[in-house]
Amino acid sequence: MMLASRSLEQAIFNALKADNTLIEFLGGVRIYDEPRRDSAFPYLTVTTSYTRDWSTGTEAGDEHRLMITVWAGSNDRMLQQEILACLRASLTDPALSLTDHHLVNLQIERCEIRPDRKNRLLQGVMQIRAVTEEYAQ
Repeated sequence: MMLASRSLEQAIFNALKADNTLIEFLGGVRIYDEPRRDSAFPYLTVTTSYTRDWSTGTEAGDEHRLMITVWAGSNDRMLQQEILACLRASLTDPALSLTDHHLVNLQIERCEIRPDRKNRLLQGVMQIRAVTEEYAQ
């Protein structure tokens, strides 16, 4: 059985890669868990911040916190906002399909555009909370 966090990440990657509008904004399928140093802008990174037990008395489950970061390579706030809007649309679609698990809910907790002073560009950040349960055996 696949870990719930990995199954959730795969479902998110699949949903984002299937979003033609998002892929057009990115200039191709530029969605990574760990980009190469020479990756072309713009691109997204998807990381699991943490997973913790969220089981009930009858169901085994996990709570997940994920971050999606938009690396646009410029200070174009409009581009950041458009990409974040595409992300929201892709991830609020209830059709996310997980392997070996059921997605109970997925909430976008916050979206933020903040300066990355080290690299002198803007960074778009989306924080997601999701709860998964194992399928009954």
